[in-house]
Amino acid sequence: MSKFEQLQTSVTEGQYLVEALQELGYQPLVDWNGQTLRGYGGAVWPEKAQVVIPRAQLGGALADIGFVRDASGVFRAVIDDMDRDYHRFDSAWIGRLTQTYKEKQTMAVARAKGYVFKGREVVDTLQGKKVQLRFAVR
Repeated sequence: MSKFEQLQTSVTEGQYLVEALQELGYQPLVDWNGQTLRGYGGAVWPEKAQVVIPRAQLGGALADIGFVRDASGVFRAVIDDMDRDYHRFDSAWIGRLTQTYKEKQTMAVARAKGYVFKGREVVDTLQGKKVQLRFAVR
């Protein structure tokens, strides 16, 4: 039997979370007051999620994926355990989402400070692949 589980993220800004999900190909539903997550067999998550990817967008997944803001302002991903294991909505997926989120956030901050985006490059390092965003002063 499947059940909802939580994965911790470092995401704190809802706007960039939504933008990151859109860049990854999803059309999330946003309700800052929260909405119910539906799972396999009618299971319902007790907390309300502020950002939801409906299961219809998740390629055969059993349940919605939700993002719930906790008391400290950090979003937790709420994912069905079977979808995590069999549909790969796991920590690696959260990592790709977080990378995209951080790029969106960095771009917005740089734009606000007057920097001009010059390019994005993925470089290999000893720790693995790293994304470098290049900016110039106007």
